Amino acid sequence: MSRTSLVLAALAAVVFAAYSLGFSGPFLFDDYTALTANRLLQFDPAVFDQWRTAAASSRSGPLGRPVAMFSFALNYALAGDISAYWIKFGNALIHCGIGIVIYFLSLKLLRQAAPQPQSLPLAAIAVLAAAIWMLHPLHVSTVLYAVQRMAQLATLFMCLGVLVFVHYRARWAVQGAAPGEVVAAALWLVLLTLLAAYSKENGALLPLLLVVVEVCFFRGQWAGGPVIALRRGADLALLGAFAFVVMVVLLPPDFLEGRYARREFSLHERAMTQLRLLWHYLAWLALPNIGAMGFQHDDIPVSRGLLQPASTLLALLSWPLVLAAAARLRRRFPLLLFALLFYLAGHLVESSFWPLEMVYEHRNYLPSVGVCLLFASMLALPMQRAGQGRAARYALVCGVPVVLLALLLVRVDTWSDEIRLAGVNVRNHPESPRSNYFYANALLKQYTAARQEGAGREDAIESLIGARYYFERMYQTNPRDVAALVMLHSLDTRFAGAAPERTDWLQKLEDLLDSRVLQASDRNAIDALISCLNAGGCAADRERILAMLERLESRYPGNLTVLGWRFNYLLGQQADDQQINALIDEALSISPGRREYLYRKIQQQAKVNDVDGMYESVRLWLEYDRTRRFLHPLKALFTTGSNSPRENGP
Repeated sequence: MSRTSLVLAALAAVVFAAYSLGFSGPFLFDDYTALTANRLLQFDPAVFDQWRTAAASSRSGPLGRPVAMFSFALNYALAGDISAYWIKFGNALIHCGIGIVIYFLSLKLLRQAAPQPQSLPLAAIAVLAAAIWMLHPLHVSTVLYAVQRMAQLATLFMCLGVLVFVHYRARWAVQGAAPGEVVAAALWLVLLTLLAAYSKENGALLPLLLVVVEVCFFRGQWAGGPVIALRRGADLALLGAFAFVVMVVLLPPDFLEGRYARREFSLHERAMTQLRLLWHYLAWLALPNIGAMGFQHDDIPVSRGLLQPASTLLALLSWPLVLAAAARLRRRFPLLLFALLFYLAGHLVESSFWPLEMVYEHRNYLPSVGVCLLFASMLALPMQRAGQGRAARYALVCGVPVVLLALLLVRVDTWSDEIRLAGVNVRNHPESPRSNYFYANALLKQYTAARQEGAGREDAIESLIGARYYFERMYQTNPRDVAALVMLHSLDTRFAGAAPERTDWLQKLEDLLDSRVLQASDRNAIDALISCLNAGGCAADRERILAMLERLESRYPGNLTVLGWRFNYLLGQQADDQQINALIDEALSISPGRREYLYRKIQQQAKVNDVDGMYESVRLWLEYDRTRRFLHPLKALFTTGSNSPRENGP
């Protein structure tokens, strides 16, 4: 085994060992809906077809991300349950695998950027690039956020795709290629693009990344000479991709405007904010201040205009200037242009016009690859001047990775415990409503666990008081946050119901819901409110709750999520069958194939022994579930020996 192979193996072992300290950390937010609450992912591995339905069980994205979901199904089959420990174990392995791919990709790109002999071996610079990427603490919120395996797998296949392209393209630039070889390479790249996109939709950017490589390194070279059409075609493809984004921002299509109606910011506000955030992300990569990092960044203000804040205009002007300078320096420093274009191209889906939430660190997992290669080459410059002195080589190879490893260990330790993670987040981001919610919710869980375990009353009460304090602080930082009002209503009605001057949080919630545009987090909060009401933990007048839900339905006609709140509330309040059946029929008139309501309809029909009706409902189920994605829950309704369908839905 070569020295480089030993160094890579040691690097991967160190990175995996560092991340292993965080495997005990909790599931977070999207982990619950995608993994723990996903009944199709809890399957019988001995039934072959259930692997298919498990792989097709995600509701995320238009493609369903079956490659990533299949990997979670494999985790379940091996571990026997949806285990945070083993999923994060798998994520760390994937992270190390990507790092090794980045080494080989960096080595090939460096050979194109620096064809002349170097005093420092290119392999050492490539190892340094891989080490910077693998050890960077910004990536902790990808590796230890279980569901972000989707982003990891997309990155893996995209890096493999770029590696395959550079491998072939370097040979074609010198020797040319027969049509069969070009077709073979194209088929590999199509396959890797599909695997990346079916892991997470931004994997479809792989062809654009190949264009970036062509523009920065090969420039239309073919069989030893330039091909002008190839060079201009690559330039036009790259310019066209970015021009398309600008056009969509300036002239948004109707369907995007409808999607932004669900957000409390406009498309233009999002685009302006992203221009600033792209510099934020670069700053976190260049100067990894772990105090600025965190799971939530909703304390970063939205750009409401070019001068609100003024850094918006600065960001707008600086990006074209920086790109123009990098283009002028392309022949001398090709890695600078490559790093910037690769970074921007990697952000093109999640950090442009699509109405996603504003900020997430995991969006840098792929775009940071080129930046880390640039950093490694910049660190190598002093080494080139110093020759091959042992002290300089030691400082180069070990200094930066050691610092990054120390920061990584601190951040992994933070992510290894829910209370610690939540506490650090709220300390670093005190004005973040979500950080306050996260910490309050963790303290509330601690209180519940302490009561169940019979811990000291004083310790339990301290956790409860802390939870109440941070929920109220969440409300103070953002009075228009639904989750804060729901949790304050829940806690005060449970523990301070007799207080003479208790705030009517439910009234504040009613007033807010009459004007606020519902966000995804609001939906989760109202789900929690309905569950609390049905469990008896929240005191509220039934007619008042129904009136609030009906007003929401009038604001969002035809919205099954909003209709579902009233349905679930009435179901939990043991409403009569007539009310339940009326809501089921209303839901099915909006969406005839909606399986949750068909499932409940079959249950209702079973109560009155309406066999013909049950089979008609089954026919509708199968008509709309054409891929037989939910065939196994449907079969479970008619399990031999059952008197009626199960109470739990699919």
